[in-house]
This record gives sequence, structure tokens and C-alpha cells, in this order.
Amino acid sequence: MALDEHAIEHELALGGCDVFHHTDYVLTEVGRKTPQVMTVHDLAFLRDPAFHTRLAAATLEDIVRRAARRCAALLAPSETTAQDCRELLGADRVFVTPLGVEEEFFSLAPEAPSRPYLLAVGTLEPRKNFARLIRAHARSGVDLDLLIAGGRGWLFDDVEAAARASPRARLLGHVPDAELKRLLAGATAFLYPSLLEGFGLPVLEAMAAGKPVLTSDREPLKSLAGDAAVLVDPTDEEAIAGGIRRVVDAPPHGGPARARGYTWQACAAATGRAYEAVVT
Repeated sequence: MALDEHAIEHELALGGCDVFHHTDYVLTEVGRKTPQVMTVHDLAFLRDPAFHTRLAAATLEDIVRRAARRCAALLAPSETTAQDCRELLGADRVFVTPLGVEEEFFSLAPEAPSRPYLLAVGTLEPRKNFARLIRAHARSGVDLDLLIAGGRGWLFDDVEAAARASPRARLLGHVPDAELKRLLAGATAFLYPSLLEGFGLPVLEAMAAGKPVLTSDREPLKSLAGDAAVLVDPTDEEAIAGGIRRVVDAPPHGGPARARGYTWQACAAATGRAYEAVVT
């Protein structure tokens, strides 16, 4: 059940709580005596501020640094993000809580679309690397459309320009979850050559669905995908183009088995251990 801020304040006034978990960067005022933890999904705005507008990067940095000082511990979805928390925020108590894959992805019913396509997903923003992906797709010579599902974010003019220049690339905008799963079920392959990720859950979801995956050779995506995906240098258009050809012509195997290693039960257990650590 979701609680608004007034309901949270009421609950705390009645009896407090053992630990309060902020699942994003905007903290609720819960009182200094209550141990608090915060999930840090990624620190892209610190690792490379060019991924955001100048104002957004500065605002996020201010919010997250203040929040990190207030919290007894930070939670991160990958060791890469945990190390960023230590290095960029000076945090000394960071717990890794890898995300999980919904069971539904393992049983998506494959569909045969009238026009085969490759699928990419994500908000239109610089670190998702969509402009380079569109150009690489055009260079690949693969006779498949490229569909990109994701709403407008920021600094996306180059993505829209690349899409206008490519007759085989389509920007679908925001897609509801049910439709996104249908698109994934019908895709020939899934492309995710991101420049920076905190975890990379879409890669696991595509693997769970049995789709051949192309992703970046950067952490944490490299370790997440292992040898069950085609790994490419996300800054090299020709490397991405070659990867697209490989993922279509010689698709990797083992995706579902690898995705099975990431469950929400394990995530919950790791999160529980973090709670225990800050209250003992």
C-alpha cells in the first residue's frame, strides 16, 4: 500500500518504526532518531554530468549528498553502483541488493509480427545511447526495423534527428507495460548498448523472455549478461553494427538460465540484511 507523506507522519507519531527505507532520492521527513536507508539506483549525474542538463545534475547532486549524509546506510543494485557510492559520495556503509525478474517474463507467449523488428527500450536521454544505436542499425545492413519504446526525457534532439534520417527506425514514445511485454515477445532481438547503468534490469527481462540480447561491455551490464549476450563497445558505432549482425545471425544462448539467478526473493533478503545491520 502506498502512503502519502501525511499518512507516514501519522504512522510514525503512533509508534515510530525500526528503520525507514527511502526507495528514491527524495527523502520523506521521518525524524532524526529513526534509522534511515536509501536506495541509490545510479549516480550517472556524478559519474558524467553531461548525461543530464546542468541544472538537473547540480540539483540531483545536492539532494543526494544531503540524503546520503542523513542515512545510516545506502543500498545499491550492483557492485558497480555501490563502488560509485563509496567513491563519489564517501559512503562507508553500502549494501548490494540486486534486482529480480518477474516470473511473467519467463512465460511470454512469442508472437510472429507481420514485419520483424529489433527492440530497444528506455527514456530518451543521453546515456541510453539511442542516437548511436540508430546510426549503427542503419550501418549494420540487417533487414529488420528498429523500434525504440520510451518517452521523451532530456537532451534527446540527436535521437529524434537520427530517427528522422533512418527509414527503418521508429520512436514509439511511452509504451504501457502490457504493450511493452507484447513488443518484447515479438522481437527478433533486444538491443541495450547503454553508456551507463546502475543495474540493467531490461537486459535480464529480455533474457528471461528468451530473446537474444546485445548490450554494453561496461559494468554492471558486462557481468550481468556474461556470455549469454553479445557485448559491444557502446562508443563505437561499427562495433554496435557488427554486434547487431551477430545477435541476429548467431544469437547467444543461456539467457533464461542466467536471468533465473536474479529473483525478488533474493533482493528482499539482501534488503532485510541491510535493515538488520542499521538497527543492531
